[in-house]
Amino acid sequence: MNPPPGPHADDSQGGAAEEGRKHPNRARRSRTGLLLIVIGAAFAVQQLGASGLLFELVWLAAIFTAASWTWRLVERRVSSGPRKTRDRTLALVLGAFGLFAVFTLDRLAGPALLGTVALFFWLRYLSPSVTRGRATGLAIVAGAVTTIALVAGVSEVFPRWDSGAIFFLGMTATFTFVYLLPRERGGARWALWPALAWAALTLLVNDPTGQFTRWALPLTLIGVGVALLGYTRGRR
Repeated sequence: MNPPPGPHADDSQGGAAEEGRKHPNRARRSRTGLLLIVIGAAFAVQQLGASGLLFELVWLAAIFTAASWTWRLVERRVSSGPRKTRDRTLALVLGAFGLFAVFTLDRLAGPALLGTVALFFWLRYLSPSVTRGRATGLAIVAGAVTTIALVAGVSEVFPRWDSGAIFFLGMTATFTFVYLLPRERGGARWALWPALAWAALTLLVNDPTGQFTRWALPLTLIGVGVALLGYTRGRR
């Protein structure tokens, strides 16, 4: 016969449970450590004399990374609460990070504000509670706002560039992304046609010689290739 478990057995089981509960804390500490490294790198760049645009880019990346991690943490904490309360809390959290970015940046303050709005829609899209119908709309809006934020950022970083090309390429990428998404994540077959239309507009707008016909074959091949990729991967 086996002897009855003594008090030490309960202690060992409690210790194992306690150790299991520590694993999420380890992951959280690892993410915090990475964030501190990014922030430290940003200040190191500033100390090296690159306190201009490069510092703002690194600083903005650190703020958006911290905002994403905080969003996930708060989302798990308030997942059992009412939906309106949860959405309001998450929006306030991300808005606080966005305002912090705007007030601590100079040249990238405007792109940072647009980037915060884009990040909100991307995080909403990645939320496990989002339905398929809403996922499609969130992906399109997130891609469109991201495109506008990139246009604003490129105008600040490279003022001589034609930012219109970035806009058309971003919209093409947005609808291509929606087309290639799995159906359960908001993928839509109809998104192929807007993607091709935006691609055609990109070539028309950025064709200074007016010889659009020489791009017809490459565009057709790319469109057919994207369509076959969507079908063969079985994501529709």
